[in-house]
Amino acid sequence: MSKKRVLTVRHMEDVRDDHVAKYFSENGFEQTHVNPALGIPMPNDPDEYDALLIYGGIQSANDGPDRPYIDEELEWLSNWLSDKRPTLGICLGAQLIAKSLGATVAPHPRELREIGFHEVTPTAAAQDFLPAPSYFYQWHREGFTLPDNCELLARGKLFPNQAFRYHSNTYGIQFHPEVTRPVMKDWLNHGSTSLIGDGVPSAERQLEDESRYGEKMGSWCRNFVSNWVANW
Repeated sequence: MSKKRVLTVRHMEDVRDDHVAKYFSENGFEQTHVNPALGIPMPNDPDEYDALLIYGGIQSANDGPDRPYIDEELEWLSNWLSDKRPTLGICLGAQLIAKSLGATVAPHPRELREIGFHEVTPTAAAQDFLPAPSYFYQWHREGFTLPDNCELLARGKLFPNQAFRYHSNTYGIQFHPEVTRPVMKDWLNHGSTSLIGDGVPSAERQLEDESRYGEKMGSWCRNFVSNWVANW
């Protein structure tokens, strides 16, 4: 049987060894990486891929006027989703999916940021997604409204929409279940200016919380990806 082919879209320079990337490499998936922010555009032929993974980044889904590649990615994504292909978007990736489906992406009304571990609560539709309230890592300043024809799967206190499903095999996840402790340390080292502000926990506190919640989060992430892949 031929390998399943995953198109991975990144928006930062780092190539992370996170829980999702590890799952694909350990289970024999063929991964192709693009990075529109670095001039590596979305492919011309989407039929070369079985699924799409979209990571986060410092950009906004509304950055098209200043970063034309964002609008190009949104157009490509809209065409991809119209064929109901398997898709997973994380943080900015979820916001791009939401916007391509007609939702609004915007900052918190009080300009608050959600950084560190925060509790995420499942909705009634989420029995097969998140069985119980759990703590997940977050790092974002924008959120999304729920697109039409999507199921809300998880809620949060600061940003109410935390995860949604479109049809049976497309997921948008606002939080960062893929993050490992080394990835978190790298973010904390390079994003220290983001840690200044109301309600943002210190780097030390975040690492303490990772010791408390990280193993469970990683286990959830790997199980989720396994279930997602089974529906391709």
